[in-house]
Amino acid sequence: MKKLKEVMKKENITLNLIFEHKATRYNITRTFDEIYINDEKCETEKEYLNFLNKILDAKEYSFRELFSRFFRTDKDSYIDAVRQIAKEKTYQNNLINAYLLDLDLDYLKKKRELKIKSDRLKVLIKELKEIQKNIDKEKEIEFEAKLKKIRKHLESFEIAEDFNDLKKEADILTDEIQKLRNEIAFLNREIRNKENIINVNRQSSIDVSKIEYMYREAEFFLGKNVLEHISSVQDFHETLFKNRRNKAIKDIDVLTNKINKLEKVEKEKDLRRSQIFKYLENKGALEEYHTLTKEKDNILSYLDEIQRNQKILLSFKKEQADIKIEINKFRRDLIELETILRDRIEFLQNAFREISEEYYDDKPGYLDIEINNNFNTERLYNITPIIKGDSSDGINEMKVFIYDMLIYKLNPTLIGLIGHDNRLFDMVDERQIAKALQYASNNLSQYICSISDTKMNEVKELVDLDWQGSIILNLNEKNKLFGFDFEE
Repeated sequence: MKKLKEVMKKENITLNLIFEHKATRYNITRTFDEIYINDEKCETEKEYLNFLNKILDAKEYSFRELFSRFFRTDKDSYIDAVRQIAKEKTYQNNLINAYLLDLDLDYLKKKRELKIKSDRLKVLIKELKEIQKNIDKEKEIEFEAKLKKIRKHLESFEIAEDFNDLKKEADILTDEIQKLRNEIAFLNREIRNKENIINVNRQSSIDVSKIEYMYREAEFFLGKNVLEHISSVQDFHETLFKNRRNKAIKDIDVLTNKINKLEKVEKEKDLRRSQIFKYLENKGALEEYHTLTKEKDNILSYLDEIQRNQKILLSFKKEQADIKIEINKFRRDLIELETILRDRIEFLQNAFREISEEYYDDKPGYLDIEINNNFNTERLYNITPIIKGDSSDGINEMKVFIYDMLIYKLNPTLIGLIGHDNRLFDMVDERQIAKALQYASNNLSQYICSISDTKMNEVKELVDLDWQGSIILNLNEKNKLFGFDFEE
């Protein structure tokens, strides 16, 4: 589609399609970037696709999903009759074909759900094995016994009588020391601010003699009292700066004294705290108690992890058993489904056979449909068109043709046509092509195909049809569909 749009843009191509569906006529016009439906512009590609989806009766499936079953455009779609889209997912392919064959879809959807659960089961089993590797039963028993001893030891553990009081005092001292250090840091910042004031409040020296010389040169403009005024201003500012510096120096002395006092108090408190810690360490009570507590916590953490893993393990085992039960029940239900679908499958076999008899009297073939209860795949229905000798040239292609005719026969108004590329008839005998076109003429409201002129000339000799009204275009090297070669 991307390449087609590029060509349409380059060659300024406009495509028009007029079709009728359920007695309603539609006119579609497309350029590389615009789409019109009955002269009304679609604002987005999605709007156009929604229109196509709405004109179909099948609400659960898109137009493109269904159209590809009636018009094979990909060369790989001619390899397998049932696989109309080469890279389509297994479930989606099985679902659409089952829908067109009117097979039960609920079981197919249920199998997919169980397949997802089954795949999850495989992951669970793998995870389960990893968990089992990490569970050391002997180590677990050993740790439980060790935990019991530690708990008993801690219960009988006697800490120094003054331990709690000393510990509380040490904690208070720690808080007080921190507050003192914060206050000292604040006062040091104040001292730095005062020192900055001292450095800033200095007046640059003014050379009065130079100013006097300048004003003597311009004495006729200014009075002699100007020089006296300049000197007075200099003295005023010097006095002002000096006062500020002196105040800052005094403030620094006050702050320094405060810091010295605070540092003395901090040192005393820090010394007392160090004495308490040393006393507790010499007693050995704190270190031993903390060691036992830490060891107990480590063992509890390890045992908790084991218990969590064991709970997960039990949960996985339960889920594994539940999924197996559900799958086994579903397999039992599939046996019932075979009975329910027996008549439908027999009808489809005969319908395929009736069409194939038009071409192969001696080996007409049939449509084989089996219920697949294997959970290696999401496919529920193994749908296989069979004609004896289908490995021979041309027979596989006719098998594709017959299957498509069956799909049309079962759903004649869904799309309303069948379309094939010339790949379908490349390896087919002209006699079979003649029969195929005769069948299409008698049974289809519209059949679109392309056939090489060499084969077509022989086919015309074998079957009497309205060739003049049936052949819409004759294409060759000089007369191409779009007037040029896409590959150039």
